[in-house]
Amino acid sequence: MKKWSFALICAYISLAISITLLVLWCCNVGGFTVVSLDSFVGVIVALLAIIVTLAVGWQIFNSIELKQRIGELDVLKDALQRQEKTIEQQTCKSQHLISLILGIEAIKEKQYLESFRFFMSSLQYAMQLDSPLNVEHLLKRLELVTNKINEGTTFEVDRLKDVYDYNESIQVSSHYSLIKHQYEKIYNNFIAKIKESNHE
Repeated sequence: MKKWSFALICAYISLAISITLLVLWCCNVGGFTVVSLDSFVGVIVALLAIIVTLAVGWQIFNSIELKQRIGELDVLKDALQRQEKTIEQQTCKSQHLISLILGIEAIKEKQYLESFRFFMSSLQYAMQLDSPLNVEHLLKRLELVTNKINEGTTFEVDRLKDVYDYNESIQVSSHYSLIKHQYEKIYNNFIAKIKESNHE
Protein backbone atom coordinates (compact mmCIF):
# COMPACT_ATOMS: atom_id res chain seq x y z
CA MET A 1 0.00 0.00 0.00
CA LYS A 2 1.41 3.34 -1.00
CA LYS A 3 2.08 5.93 1.67
CA TRP A 4 -0.26 8.87 1.66
CA SER A 5 1.30 12.11 0.55
CA PHE A 6 1.32 15.13 2.82
CA ALA A 7 -1.05 17.02 0.54
CA LEU A 8 -3.57 14.18 0.58
CA ILE A 9 -3.49 13.96 4.37
CA CYS A 10 -4.02 17.70 4.65
CA ALA A 11 -6.97 17.48 2.27
CA TYR A 12 -8.65 14.80 4.39
CA ILE A 13 -8.03 16.75 7.59
CA SER A 14 -9.55 19.83 5.99
CA LEU A 15 -12.59 17.84 4.86
CA ALA A 16 -13.04 16.32 8.32
CA ILE A 17 -12.85 19.71 10.04
CA SER A 18 -15.29 21.21 7.55
CA ILE A 19 -17.82 18.41 8.03
CA THR A 20 -17.44 18.60 11.84
CA LEU A 21 -18.04 22.35 11.91
CA LEU A 22 -20.99 22.00 9.53
CA VAL A 23 -22.61 19.38 11.76
CA LEU A 24 -21.99 21.44 14.91
CA TRP A 25 -23.41 24.52 13.29
CA CYS A 26 -26.49 22.73 11.95
CA CYS A 27 -27.23 21.10 15.31
CA ASN A 28 -26.42 24.28 17.22
CA VAL A 29 -24.22 22.30 19.58
CA GLY A 30 -22.68 24.42 22.32
CA GLY A 31 -25.01 27.29 21.59
CA PHE A 32 -23.53 28.53 18.37
CA THR A 33 -26.12 31.24 18.22
CA VAL A 34 -23.66 33.85 17.15
CA VAL A 35 -22.31 31.76 14.26
CA SER A 36 -23.82 32.93 11.03
CA LEU A 37 -23.54 31.39 7.59
CA ASP A 38 -21.10 34.12 6.56
CA SER A 39 -18.78 33.55 9.52
CA PHE A 40 -18.94 29.79 9.02
CA VAL A 41 -18.01 30.09 5.35
CA GLY A 42 -15.20 32.47 6.34
CA VAL A 43 -13.78 29.89 8.75
CA ILE A 44 -13.98 27.14 6.15
CA VAL A 45 -12.26 29.31 3.53
CA ALA A 46 -9.53 30.23 6.00
CA LEU A 47 -8.92 26.57 6.85
CA LEU A 48 -8.83 25.62 3.18
CA ALA A 49 -6.38 28.45 2.50
CA ILE A 50 -4.09 27.15 5.25
CA ILE A 51 -4.28 23.61 3.91
CA VAL A 52 -3.59 24.76 0.34
CA THR A 53 -0.64 26.88 1.54
CA LEU A 54 0.83 23.88 3.36
CA ALA A 55 0.27 21.66 0.35
CA VAL A 56 1.93 24.15 -2.01
CA GLY A 57 4.83 24.58 0.42
CA TRP A 58 5.27 20.82 0.54
CA GLN A 59 5.32 20.61 -3.25
CA ILE A 60 7.93 23.39 -3.41
CA PHE A 61 10.05 21.49 -0.90
CA ASN A 62 9.72 18.35 -2.99
CA SER A 63 10.74 20.21 -6.15
CA ILE A 64 13.87 21.54 -4.42
CA GLU A 65 14.77 18.06 -3.22
CA LEU A 66 14.13 16.70 -6.72
CA LYS A 67 16.43 19.34 -8.20
CA GLN A 68 19.17 18.27 -5.79
CA ARG A 69 18.69 14.63 -6.80
CA ILE A 70 18.92 15.59 -10.48
CA GLY A 71 22.18 17.40 -9.72
CA GLU A 72 23.55 14.28 -8.05
CA LEU A 73 22.53 12.20 -11.07
CA ASP A 74 24.35 14.64 -13.38
CA VAL A 75 27.51 14.18 -11.31
CA LEU A 76 27.17 10.39 -11.53
CA LYS A 77 26.54 10.65 -15.29
CA ASP A 78 29.75 12.68 -15.76
CA ALA A 79 31.72 10.18 -13.69
CA LEU A 80 30.30 7.29 -15.72
CA GLN A 81 31.17 9.00 -19.01
CA ARG A 82 34.74 9.57 -17.82
CA GLN A 83 35.00 5.93 -16.80
CA GLU A 84 33.65 4.77 -20.17
CA LYS A 85 36.18 7.03 -21.92
CA THR A 86 39.00 5.53 -19.87
CA ILE A 87 37.88 1.97 -20.64
CA GLU A 88 37.59 2.82 -24.35
CA GLN A 89 41.11 4.25 -24.38
CA GLN A 90 42.53 1.21 -22.58
CA THR A 91 40.77 -1.12 -25.02
CA CYS A 92 42.19 0.73 -28.03
CA LYS A 93 45.67 0.65 -26.50
CA SER A 94 45.43 -3.10 -25.90
CA GLN A 95 44.15 -3.78 -29.43
CA HIS A 96 46.88 -1.57 -30.86
CA LEU A 97 49.63 -3.53 -29.09
CA ILE A 98 48.12 -6.93 -29.93
CA SER A 99 47.88 -6.07 -33.64
CA LEU A 100 51.41 -4.68 -33.59
CA ILE A 101 52.78 -7.94 -32.15
CA LEU A 102 50.81 -10.02 -34.66
CA GLY A 103 52.19 -7.90 -37.50
CA ILE A 104 55.76 -8.42 -36.32
CA GLU A 105 55.20 -12.17 -36.05
CA ALA A 106 53.71 -12.24 -39.57
CA ILE A 107 56.90 -10.61 -40.92
CA LYS A 108 58.95 -13.39 -39.37
CA GLU A 109 56.81 -15.87 -41.30
CA LYS A 110 57.21 -13.73 -44.44
CA GLN A 111 53.43 -13.27 -44.59
CA TYR A 112 53.70 -9.69 -45.76
CA LEU A 113 50.06 -9.20 -46.72
CA GLU A 114 48.91 -10.35 -43.29
CA SER A 115 51.59 -8.23 -41.69
CA PHE A 116 50.35 -5.15 -43.55
CA ARG A 117 46.79 -5.89 -42.45
CA PHE A 118 47.82 -6.24 -38.80
CA PHE A 119 49.87 -3.05 -38.89
CA MET A 120 46.91 -1.20 -40.43
CA SER A 121 44.72 -2.49 -37.60
CA SER A 122 47.32 -1.38 -35.07
CA LEU A 123 47.56 2.07 -36.64
CA GLN A 124 43.79 2.40 -36.64
CA TYR A 125 43.61 1.81 -32.86
CA ALA A 126 46.63 4.03 -32.24
CA MET A 127 44.94 6.93 -34.03
CA GLN A 128 41.87 6.58 -31.79
CA LEU A 129 43.91 7.30 -28.68
CA ASP A 130 44.03 10.78 -27.20
CA SER A 131 47.82 10.52 -27.55
CA PRO A 132 48.61 8.15 -30.47
CA LEU A 133 51.27 5.50 -29.81
CA ASN A 134 54.04 4.12 -32.04
CA VAL A 135 52.76 5.96 -35.11
CA GLU A 136 56.17 6.60 -36.65
CA HIS A 137 57.22 3.03 -35.93
CA LEU A 138 54.08 1.69 -37.61
CA LEU A 139 54.54 3.85 -40.68
CA LYS A 140 58.08 2.54 -41.07
CA ARG A 141 56.82 -1.03 -40.67
CA LEU A 142 54.08 -0.46 -43.24
CA GLU A 143 56.58 0.98 -45.71
CA LEU A 144 58.97 -1.92 -45.13
CA VAL A 145 56.26 -4.52 -45.67
CA THR A 146 54.92 -2.74 -48.75
CA ASN A 147 58.37 -2.76 -50.35
CA LYS A 148 58.53 -6.53 -49.84
CA ILE A 149 55.23 -7.13 -51.66
CA ASN A 150 55.51 -7.92 -55.36
CA GLU A 151 53.47 -6.22 -58.06
CA GLY A 152 50.22 -8.05 -58.85
CA THR A 153 50.12 -9.99 -55.58
CA THR A 154 46.61 -11.31 -54.95
CA PHE A 155 44.87 -10.71 -51.63
CA GLU A 156 41.69 -12.38 -50.40
CA VAL A 157 38.67 -10.12 -50.76
CA ASP A 158 37.58 -10.36 -47.13
CA ARG A 159 41.03 -9.53 -45.79
CA LEU A 160 41.47 -6.72 -48.29
CA LYS A 161 38.14 -5.32 -47.15
CA ASP A 162 39.57 -5.18 -43.61
CA VAL A 163 42.39 -3.02 -44.95
CA TYR A 164 39.87 -0.70 -46.64
CA ASP A 165 37.91 -0.40 -43.40
CA TYR A 166 41.04 0.35 -41.38
CA ASN A 167 42.01 3.01 -43.92
CA GLU A 168 38.64 4.74 -43.60
CA SER A 169 38.91 4.72 -39.81
CA ILE A 170 42.42 6.15 -39.93
CA GLN A 171 41.42 8.95 -42.31
CA VAL A 172 38.57 10.17 -40.09
CA SER A 173 40.84 10.36 -37.05
CA SER A 174 41.35 13.80 -35.56
CA HIS A 175 45.12 13.17 -35.72
CA TYR A 176 45.15 12.18 -39.39
CA SER A 177 46.63 15.48 -40.60
CA LEU A 178 49.85 14.63 -38.73
CA ILE A 179 50.51 11.55 -40.87
CA LYS A 180 48.51 12.30 -44.00
CA HIS A 181 51.35 12.81 -46.51
CA GLN A 182 53.54 9.90 -45.40
CA TYR A 183 50.63 7.52 -44.82
CA GLU A 184 48.89 8.12 -48.14
CA LYS A 185 52.12 7.50 -50.06
CA ILE A 186 52.53 4.10 -48.36
CA TYR A 187 48.87 3.12 -48.63
CA ASN A 188 48.55 4.06 -52.30
CA ASN A 189 51.72 2.14 -53.09
CA PHE A 190 50.28 -0.94 -51.38
CA ILE A 191 46.94 -0.70 -53.21
CA ALA A 192 48.73 -0.29 -56.54
CA LYS A 193 50.53 -3.60 -56.00
CA ILE A 194 47.51 -5.64 -54.88
CA LYS A 195 44.89 -7.50 -56.88
CA GLU A 196 41.75 -8.97 -55.39
CA SER A 197 41.74 -12.75 -55.22
CA ASN A 198 38.89 -14.39 -57.19
CA HIS A 199 38.44 -17.14 -54.60
CA GLU A 200 37.78 -16.96 -50.85
